[in-house]
Amino acid sequence: MRTFLATLIGIVIAMGIMMGLQMLGHTLFPVPIEINPNDTESIRINMDLIPTASLIMVIVAHSLGQLGGLLTAKLIDTSTKYPIYIIAGFLMLGTVANLASIPHPVWFAIVDVLAMILIALPFVLTKSK
Repeated sequence: MRTFLATLIGIVIAMGIMMGLQMLGHTLFPVPIEINPNDTESIRINMDLIPTASLIMVIVAHSLGQLGGLLTAKLIDTSTKYPIYIIAGFLMLGTVANLASIPHPVWFAIVDVLAMILIALPFVLTKSK
């Protein structure tokens, strides 16, 4: 039960942090008026109009969200790494799905995936109790 709760709460925390930081990013770096944020095709066509700072904020949101989710899961369940594997895998899958559904700049895709890997790696490599 502890493993299940660690996984569930870790995912909820990760998603909450990501959503909150992305909302902050949209406030600090508004989407250009030409882009309808509710229309994937509009985003796809106008991706070059999105400010670089906004894209960096997305990477920060993904990174800190994953860090928060993994830390939470590790604090809740120290006996196994299953929550870490599940959360990191789930978030990486979401990142790859996002990159596949909307074409992003190549630098963004590389940095976003690399950041996700680098944040998960210490959690995966450390021994559980």
